[in-house]
Amino acid sequence: MADTSFSARMCQNIILEAYTNMLNRKLRLGLLGTNCYILGDEESREGLIIDPAAISSSIPDTVTEYRLNVKYIVLTHGHLDHLAGLEYVRKLYPEAKLCFNLSDASLSENIELVSYLGMPALPNLVPDIPLDEGSTLELGKTRFSVISTPGHTPGGICLYTPGYLFSGDTLFNSGIGRSDFEESDTEALRQNIINRLLSLPPETLVFPGHGRETTIGKEKAGNPFI
Repeated sequence: MADTSFSARMCQNIILEAYTNMLNRKLRLGLLGTNCYILGDEESREGLIIDPAAISSSIPDTVTEYRLNVKYIVLTHGHLDHLAGLEYVRKLYPEAKLCFNLSDASLSENIELVSYLGMPALPNLVPDIPLDEGSTLELGKTRFSVISTPGHTPGGICLYTPGYLFSGDTLFNSGIGRSDFEESDTEALRQNIINRLLSLPPETLVFPGHGRETTIGKEKAGNPFI
């Protein structure tokens, strides 16, 4: 069943000031409160869904409200709390291209993670567009660049467009992603955050996979885990 009442209460519009034609809605979905982002270009009506974390009618409701043609479904990494609604949205938007890093293709079958998250395993995933460092995705006139940030998972990625970073479970407000899973790498996670994310302009807004937004400057100055 769709968690419509919960996710509808938690949805939030976020203004991307540098791009007045870009829409961004955050939906907090699932048992772990994962942030799913729905982005859309007002002129072209091209849309992108980041981390469809649960079966929820708030996803198609938002797509319909914004009158979007969903072009991409992006997974920041392969943990089940970020893709439990994947098959649901793929059926809704069969033309949308699934995009993620191949290194995380089998994580949805990982017994340890399935047990920890209490979710059913999904079959080995195959991306339509494999993402890696330097890959780009375009919505209208806005280009998103992929920043590869393995550590939380081997295939963790972030999406960046000047001024805005969608960081998945790599970087949080005053925190970083867990690195105690078998496939995690604590030092790789820290170094990728330091070298690839904290080098971005300090005013960059960060939209994480859980919790509230932050900025690169705030995390560089005071994140206790870096």
